Amino acid sequence: MIILLRGDLFRGCTIKTQVFAYKSIITHVIKPLNIKCKDINVIIVTYKNQYENMMKDIFKDYNFYFFIINKKNQVENYINSINKIPDFLINKKNNLLILRSDLYFKQNIDYSRISKDKILTQWNLLHDKSTGEMADQIQFIGGNLIHKFINKINTSRIDTKWPCSLHNFYNYCIEHFGKETISYLNYIKDPNPTQDHSGIRGNPINELGNPLYNYTRYVK
Repeated sequence: MIILLRGDLFRGCTIKTQVFAYKSIITHVIKPLNIKCKDINVIIVTYKNQYENMMKDIFKDYNFYFFIINKKNQVENYINSINKIPDFLINKKNNLLILRSDLYFKQNIDYSRISKDKILTQWNLLHDKSTGEMADQIQFIGGNLIHKFINKINTSRIDTKWPCSLHNFYNYCIEHFGKETISYLNYIKDPNPTQDHSGIRGNPINELGNPLYNYTRYVK
């Protein structure tokens, strides 16, 4: 498994909170995998060469990599972060879990639906059923699809809707990989099953938020 942590470190938070967030990722994201430590590769891709040694110490039980990219818009940052994954890890067809560094987890990731032949969104609910708008903080890419996925995001635009964001990820994957390939990680009961709008949001303070994580900038 490759765990790719992308984006700003210490986004609106203290060093202490970021450390707690990464420890929550160890507890709720990595340990539920039940994979031997030597098989876990943790990659941080961020924008400033700070605190690398501190981050390395947090993830000392895993294979650790730290890369810097120039900060651009969200979609470009996403693609450039994935492009930093070393080729030898890609060629092994490791499964890939992509998530933001500013997530403070409250519950475990559910891996019961993972497959080397699937792409999984973070949960089962769309923001809006009619448009396919999706929360975009976490994605799982099965190892057998990873080469195709990397090629596709570098050659076909993701944000044909909601420019400069990843909210079109669900629609994009259906278009390029087929609906039968798409599933999800965590199940959340739809609070509004008869309505188009679910109310469950990736941003934990918008509308109904979500039960899975908080943002580090909201952690006290």
